[in-house]
Amino acid sequence: MGDIIAIGVIGLGNAGSPILNNLHRSEKYKLVAFDIDEKKLNDVPEDVIKANSIKELATKCSVVLTCLPKPEHVLEAVDGKEGLLLNAPPGMVWIDTSTTDFKQTQKLAEKAKTFDVSMLEATLTGGVNALQNNNMVCLAGGDKEIFDKWKEVLQDAIGEVVVLCGDIGAGAIAKVASNMLAFTNMVAASECMMIAKRAGLDLENFFDAIRVSAGNSFAWETVVPHIFNQKYEAGFTMDLACKDMNLSYLLGQHLNVPLDLHMEVKKKMDQARVKYGDSEGCYVYPRILEDQLGEPLSLKGWDNWGYDINVVDGSIVVKHKNRPVSKHPQYNSETKV
Repeated sequence: MGDIIAIGVIGLGNAGSPILNNLHRSEKYKLVAFDIDEKKLNDVPEDVIKANSIKELATKCSVVLTCLPKPEHVLEAVDGKEGLLLNAPPGMVWIDTSTTDFKQTQKLAEKAKTFDVSMLEATLTGGVNALQNNNMVCLAGGDKEIFDKWKEVLQDAIGEVVVLCGDIGAGAIAKVASNMLAFTNMVAASECMMIAKRAGLDLENFFDAIRVSAGNSFAWETVVPHIFNQKYEAGFTMDLACKDMNLSYLLGQHLNVPLDLHMEVKKKMDQARVKYGDSEGCYVYPRILEDQLGEPLSLKGWDNWGYDINVVDGSIVVKHKNRPVSKHPQYNSETKV
């Protein structure tokens, strides 16, 4: 890429903050940050420019990443007199990492062209912990030529594995579909763990047995340890999880695809959100079963559990850290940090 590039990051939440830090660690870029919550700007590195508005940030940058919770927040940030598009310098690249409505994304991409702004999607999957380690997976959407030119920025901001899913809108669809599968697997994992508990099985042994079975999934690998330590993946809230499930519902409606199973899972997720609150972690659904049946699934020794992800032969693989020693010898190497 040659010359030092000025990159702006709008939104310093659970995604935007680690993205900014990842870019800062690369030492390749001049960075500008903005968040409507001024307190979040206090935590950015000293050499990052703190913008007072999106308008100010736009005028200073040739690339801008938006990292925002919901479609309405993206629209608010880029549209209008004080928004990104109207104040962008010609030739700017806008990269949206938000999980949003693909139709809105397509409309905004077309609008961006009228301001000589190119748009890329860069949706995220793999968990906030992976993003903090610059090891998350990016599901991208957009023009291949623009993607190829700016892929390095995506890798520096998110992680080495960046997949171009198709034109603008494809990234949003892939991310929403990924979450559909993840939360469906979460509900199924909860029910299976409760079967094991009521059958008197050793839960850690059962967890590892399923990991080498046809029933394994990313959700199984990461949801069950959160059940054990009762932390429920606080980095991604129920409010945002249910937002994504609604985006899935709207996607099915738009494409005239029946989503019978999805709607059942969506109902269960909504019930958990109402009962435990918007800000509870997205894996809290298992608590519904625990409370209903009076059967806690928590286990000692999992308080410091964590994980990394790797992509092996094109598939995501979870590497566990700081877990109790497994009863299965083949797993014991992964209990080490």
